[in-house]
Amino acid sequence: MQANLFRKSAVLIEKNLLHCRLYEDVLAAHGFEVYVAKSPMDGLMKVKETEQDLVVINTEIAEETFLEKFISKMKSEKASKSVSIVGLSVYNTEYRKNFSKMLDIFLTKPFSIDRFIESISACIESKANGRQGSNN
Repeated sequence: MQANLFRKSAVLIEKNLLHCRLYEDVLAAHGFEVYVAKSPMDGLMKVKETEQDLVVINTEIAEETFLEKFISKMKSEKASKSVSIVGLSVYNTEYRKNFSKMLDIFLTKPFSIDRFIESISACIESKANGRQGSNN
């Protein structure tokens, strides 16, 4: 895939340093300016400070109830309503069924880099066109 001409911004919340570096590099190679958050709250503050196109979050970083509150807060904030939210997990969507409904995209590890980028691109494009993204 070729990097896009227009720079997009993303907040990455991932606890595994190896995965974090991989996702950061892949997103950067596809036209994203990536901010690596130290915690979900750090990520939320970044989204409030500057307009973001995407939040990629490892759903194992906190308890499901905390993550539900985090996503609800993001979706209720005027500045972050249009941000695409992608959840990553080693657990399938059945395990995280209620939580995954709150996300624009839910990917279960392992997944291919192509699927990761295609899902994100489709979600952002869908939001830009005023339609709701689909869960995967």
